[in-house]
Amino acid sequence: MRTPSYTMEINNFSQRNAPIRSNLFRSYSCNWYVTVYPKGNGINTHMSMYLDVANSLALYQGWGRRAKFRFVIVNQSNVARSKRLATSHTFNKTWPNLGFKKALRLTKLQEEMFLVNDKLKVEVYVYVYDIMGILDTHVLPEKDTTVCVNGFQVLDSQVKSANIIFETYPETALYIYPQDPQLKTAYMNILLRIYETLYNNPLEKLTESELSKVSKDLLDLTQAGFKLEWLREKLEKVSVERKKLAGYEAQALELGKQLKNLELMMCNLKAEIKLKAES
Repeated sequence: MRTPSYTMEINNFSQRNAPIRSNLFRSYSCNWYVTVYPKGNGINTHMSMYLDVANSLALYQGWGRRAKFRFVIVNQSNVARSKRLATSHTFNKTWPNLGFKKALRLTKLQEEMFLVNDKLKVEVYVYVYDIMGILDTHVLPEKDTTVCVNGFQVLDSQVKSANIIFETYPETALYIYPQDPQLKTAYMNILLRIYETLYNNPLEKLTESELSKVSKDLLDLTQAGFKLEWLREKLEKVSVERKKLAGYEAQALELGKQLKNLELMMCNLKAEIKLKAES
């Protein structure tokens, strides 16, 4: 079975109203993204979904990709009953997207168990069979394998941390403002960096400047709509523990100095006693 070009997972799907845009993904030397309309695009009985070429405004006349693509709306209780939508299209500057206005009737989402824990899963398959114009140079690199976690594209090495965050604190990214996939990825990278700093770095390696930067980054994420009270509490706890450790280190340093002074005094005293004995 062919591996999907991209897998999109959307949490709290039944609560979503605004269009949801996926992160960018690469297929056949081209960047793409998927747009899902949970309550339909100009229609209120079906969800809608479309495949788009990224940065379509920057495309030049003569650029084109003839492609076949397929959406699989996964029935997570019975994969055999998944909804499959397939078509072909010549993507170009004039017509950079195509999709399905009536992708799936909304009543079927619940009735036929497409949603599990209110999560929708969509697999995207793209096959480009004709290229017009030069190959794209500004495409996502292939060297880093990415995975979609809770609607965010993360590296393989980040999946474990991302899963821990969303499973333990599911409210974290429910109401974020940015929908641009690249901006969402940038914010997610900041969140994962903060998580790594506070949860996995030894206290003795943390500096005041690092903790200050974490505080500023937390403020930026909060202003973008992330719910991070749990992470703010962790920062406060780590800051207190780091100050205690710094105090212990200062005490140890002072004791070390005192010990050296005592050793020097003992050395001088021994020399003085020896000198008196010889005289």
